[in-house]
Amino acid sequence: MPFTWGDLPVGRVLRIAGVDSSIDANVMELLLDPLPEAGPAVISYAATECDSVPELVGSILRELETLAVGLFPAWLPEGDKLDGPGGGGMAAARVLAMRMAVGGRHFGPFLAELAAHAIQHRGEFTPGRLPARCRAFPAEVRAAGLARVVAAAFRRDEAALVVHVPEKLSSHGETVFVAGCEWLAHQSGMGVWLVGPEVRRVETVHLKVPEPVARLAAQLPAPVTRAEVLRVPPLRGEPARYSEVEQAVEQALLDCPWAHGREWNQTYPSNDPLFVSIRTDLMWAHEKCVVELDGPEHLTAAKAEMDRLRDRHLERDGFTVLRFTNEQVLDDLPAVLRRIRDFLLGRRLGLSEGAV
Repeated sequence: MPFTWGDLPVGRVLRIAGVDSSIDANVMELLLDPLPEAGPAVISYAATECDSVPELVGSILRELETLAVGLFPAWLPEGDKLDGPGGGGMAAARVLAMRMAVGGRHFGPFLAELAAHAIQHRGEFTPGRLPARCRAFPAEVRAAGLARVVAAAFRRDEAALVVHVPEKLSSHGETVFVAGCEWLAHQSGMGVWLVGPEVRRVETVHLKVPEPVARLAAQLPAPVTRAEVLRVPPLRGEPARYSEVEQAVEQALLDCPWAHGREWNQTYPSNDPLFVSIRTDLMWAHEKCVVELDGPEHLTAAKAEMDRLRDRHLERDGFTVLRFTNEQVLDDLPAVLRRIRDFLLGRRLGLSEGAV
């Protein structure tokens, strides 16, 4: 049977290794983007060596807290109806959070404080901004609460953290790393799945990477170390919460009558065995137009080659891919919008080259 992420247990620490091919950053990106339909909400964390378990756990919890604020209100039913960060909005957020916790797995007091803080700082993703009243909860409560919030945001029952093991861990660093991961898995209920260098005292699960994924990964240059600490898949159907560029484009498109029919971060089904599916940043399906907004990571050789292969596949299916860098969007958004508008209007008029 084909492997699905739902086959891996949560609440435990496992190391994931390949059978016929290695599990590296390229393979993980191909397996997890788009987020698979089956299994938990999966986010990735690039760990660094720490001197103590509290230091490691604290760094992960701070990242998860920042993520929870950034994902608001996706995890709070009716949270999108709250007006603003004023006192009334914060009080209403607490009420909705307590209501969500009734009869469920969430701890109401922690969820209420997190929701109040999230609406107060909606749109802000600065780490370390969580107020003392949230940080006053025991680490065990924060870990479990944050794992459930992440799962709820992606409409999943569970969450998992793929942790990239630091290179060349010292003996003490490895002991701390394993102990911290075990604490996190036990207290949060998340799956903590390790990839990268082998570590002691951790069960290894050998997975057969699907042949199309292994074949595509083999065509890519060696992966480079990721700059970001936490890697989070976007929520389907909306611009990525953490992307200033996607948010800016969507805000501008709201005032453009020609922009109807757009879909953010949708999965495009593929008949090509090399691609099971492709996640596009922005798509107009009827006009067969895909818009990709490229951050600095797209300048790496591996990412550039992956982009080329994806674009070639989409073009074989009749799509035109328009790519813009973050700098183009931020420096001259009107020019980007004109390029998209001209192409869409051209397609709607039946012009082969999309020009008007």
